[in-house]
Amino acid sequence: MHFVVFDIDGTLVDSTKFDSELYVLAVRTTLGIEIDGDWSRYRNVTDGGILDQIIEENGIRGDRGVLHERVKNEFVRLTSRYLNRHPDALKGIDGAAGLIEELKSRHSVVLAIATGGWEETARLKLQGVGIDLDRITIATGSDGTSRIAIMQTAEARALDGVPAKKKTYFGDGVWDKQASEDLGYDFIAIGNRVKHHVTFSDLSSHEAIFRQLGL
Repeated sequence: MHFVVFDIDGTLVDSTKFDSELYVLAVRTTLGIEIDGDWSRYRNVTDGGILDQIIEENGIRGDRGVLHERVKNEFVRLTSRYLNRHPDALKGIDGAAGLIEELKSRHSVVLAIATGGWEETARLKLQGVGIDLDRITIATGSDGTSRIAIMQTAEARALDGVPAKKKTYFGDGVWDKQASEDLGYDFIAIGNRVKHHVTFSDLSSHEAIFRQLGL
């Protein structure tokens, strides 16, 4: 069995620009704090992990769960409104939907999505680019604040204790690569944001990707 896992933003969906801008706006609107959107400086590059660090660095008092819920709700509201007003702004990474459907047809493959974004916005984006979650396990930033924890949740849900012969993660950030290395996953980089010996510009080269996966 080959366990194949995908990130969302920058990997399956071209959403990184507006997603970052709306997150910054949600934090400003809800907490009155200005952040610059440079995610590389955060310990955990997930919606909840970034927010935890913002709360700590700014000495914000209050119930952590309530603060998270306020920011998340505003972020979901902003994202939903933005996508309704700009339906053409959301695009799938070339080849993504087709690759997912091809992988679904392989009996030796178990598919999952593990993303640092909160579940509500993750589902909005996937639905917006036509990626069907049927037979795909999903774990999100609603399940944990570290990418490693989210990937472990996806694995536990998808495999239910059955060992996988091979595990591969598709991602576009250095944090994706690091988490994959920490967990012993093969890593395939998408785009040009992270240097890696196995990199594809997008997901359109299905035959080459299948060869890399050994399928």
